[in-house]
Amino acid sequence: MKLQFRGLRALALGASALTSLAAGQAFAQEGTSQASDGVAIEEIVVTALKRSTTIQTTPISISAVTEKSLQALGASGIQDYFRTVPNLQVEGNSPTSRRLTLRGVRSAGEATVGLYYDETPLTGPAGTTADASSTSADVNLFDAERIEVLRGPQGTLYGSGSMGGTLRVILNKPNASQYAGAVEVGGTAQKDGGQGYSVKGMVNVPLIEDKLAARLVLYKAEQGGYIDDVLLKKKDINDQHSSGGRLMLGFTPTENLTITASGLFQKTTLDGQNSWYPALGKKDYSTNARVIAPTEDNLRLYNVTAKWDLNFATVTATSSYYKWTLLRNSDYSPTLSANRANATSCRNYIAGGPAPTGATNPACTTAQMAQYTAYADSRIPGALYQPMGLTSWNHELRMNGSLFEDKVDWTAGVYLEDRDDYIESQVAKGDAATGVINPNDLTAWRHVGTDTKQTAFFGEVAYKPIDKLTLTAGVRRFKYDKTVSGQVLISNFITQSYKGDPASVDASADGWVSKVNVSYQVTSDIMVYGLAAKGFRPGGANNVPGLASALLAYAPDSLWNYETGIKSQWFDRRLTLNAAAYQIDWSNMQISATSANGAFSYLTNAGKAKIKGFEVEAVARPMRGLTLQATAAWVDAKLTEDQANSTILITGSTGLRGDEFPNVADFSGSASAEYSWPLNGDLNGLVRADYAYVGESASQFRPTYVYYEKQGDYGYANLRAGVEGADWGAYLFVNNVTDEVGLMSVSSALNNKQQVVSINPRTAGFSVRKRF
Repeated sequence: MKLQFRGLRALALGASALTSLAAGQAFAQEGTSQASDGVAIEEIVVTALKRSTTIQTTPISISAVTEKSLQALGASGIQDYFRTVPNLQVEGNSPTSRRLTLRGVRSAGEATVGLYYDETPLTGPAGTTADASSTSADVNLFDAERIEVLRGPQGTLYGSGSMGGTLRVILNKPNASQYAGAVEVGGTAQKDGGQGYSVKGMVNVPLIEDKLAARLVLYKAEQGGYIDDVLLKKKDINDQHSSGGRLMLGFTPTENLTITASGLFQKTTLDGQNSWYPALGKKDYSTNARVIAPTEDNLRLYNVTAKWDLNFATVTATSSYYKWTLLRNSDYSPTLSANRANATSCRNYIAGGPAPTGATNPACTTAQMAQYTAYADSRIPGALYQPMGLTSWNHELRMNGSLFEDKVDWTAGVYLEDRDDYIESQVAKGDAATGVINPNDLTAWRHVGTDTKQTAFFGEVAYKPIDKLTLTAGVRRFKYDKTVSGQVLISNFITQSYKGDPASVDASADGWVSKVNVSYQVTSDIMVYGLAAKGFRPGGANNVPGLASALLAYAPDSLWNYETGIKSQWFDRRLTLNAAAYQIDWSNMQISATSANGAFSYLTNAGKAKIKGFEVEAVARPMRGLTLQATAAWVDAKLTEDQANSTILITGSTGLRGDEFPNVADFSGSASAEYSWPLNGDLNGLVRADYAYVGESASQFRPTYVYYEKQGDYGYANLRAGVEGADWGAYLFVNNVTDEVGLMSVSSALNNKQQVVSINPRTAGFSVRKRF
């Protein structure tokens, strides 16, 4: 496994300093109680096992980002905090393109990371390529209680979308015992870019004392753009606008029953694409796109959750409905240009459609090729214009409790999902002078719909045969049915997609996933554990023009994760050190393949893989007011079998045994230092520094592939300083202090060389918050 030296060295020095400081201070103050010096690290309560436990007593690899940590980071979304969580990766930097990956378990298809907002699992639309994992919701984190990141398969409790792990966002709930409120305002300015601002507010109102309360959150944010289109002479095309809120009602009719109803909405718009081309100037963030491609993300989510304490068990019933509509756009001009002289496209254009099966239309004459080329050129510039969306009902009923004087903890439940999504994939003409897309002037139109129904029964039992030993076993029985339908409504002669009758393909499967976990509490501050857990993803069906019948349906894939870890606290709990090592065996992988003309992607099954890794988190408080944190993650993800079968088109991009996973950095890590000190009365000063490093990765499996690109291998630092009172704070910050050009992704394709998405350039700003 290759390690990127400069990132490893920086993080190693940070971790060494952290440990040395913690050890020195701890031994200097040895014997001082936790309560008297106020230095010890607080216990964080989580509900990852669908019952309350603490981070240090939960025998899985889990991280928690608390509300206090989110405020310290100035985090409003996942892009602001994910680098602080080992082995969590986010690809994409726009509302409709955001893929979550844990431990290198990355592949197109259904999500490999389960994303939950409270009790609701949110899944993106499948689109034309059945790649639901390419889109993840990112709700503003103002007034969030914490984020829990569970690494490794969580299939027994969380289901099919969690083969790599689960990310849970827990929001603050209504409080019927007191009035409360909060407001936060901020502003930003980017180097060579636009300005931005944000306004956020929360109010909590008891309506009936100790019985009924309402909690309202509202926010609005504008983020300045920094990418310039040099061809169209437009600056800062990627301005981003976001607004939303949520209303929660909490009702406690009796001491044993709590009912929470919530409604959440958020709309995010990106004025133009976030991608650019280094060939036009590496620090200029420039593109020569021929169209401006805005995107939109509009989410509505409703949930009712009831918890009933029966003394011997707690019953939780939750029902959710969400409607998620998106508009995904991209400049399609390079693809259209690449096929403007295609011989097959020409003969079928002249003939008005493809020849019957077994026949071929006559080859084009020189005059006919000129005619076809003129037509193709008349449709350029063009954009891939894709309105899409989904609606989903999700229901879960579960019980959990304890038996035999807490020697047995158990959970059992049933889950139902009914999800429908659609996409109208259109190629629309763009205005050559302005780049504005005209959705009424279409070159092509294809409709694809996906209907998914899933049921599951699950259970988990934890047994303590002796005081310090816990044995856990869990199972989940799943069954799903997926129907994919589609139709080409307007032929695209340029990329060889032809109008035809509606088509529909069904795919279904059922099976089991399981988990076994053994943990041992060595001392009150040290726990070791080992586990084996299975994860799975549903299969499905493709709807791709001209695809062979043998490739229409694809099967589920699954993996086994074998893991051992340690949870530990040292020096009177001033130092917390948690680590885990794992091996993942992945079989019958769902992979993305490309049609013969290179214009369409589809899913199929091929190949096996082995992922080995190690992750560590450390938090130290060596003295009052000082907190040091460090994380590191190593991943070695390789194919152990060729991505090949009798129906896959073998290309230079096809992965072969021994190839490393694309888009998975072999090393990543972070370090931070925060110090607060008293100034006057209840007034404190605060300074904080954060550093993150991302190792190198590639865009494709095969190093010999013509479109193979390197990405990653960058580090960046954020600085933050301010003053805080008992219920207010004012801060100044600079993100990406050195203005690092960090390339998150680099992709190349025919006629489209090295298109990149990067971290934001240096951004300075302020924020002020007040609680009342």
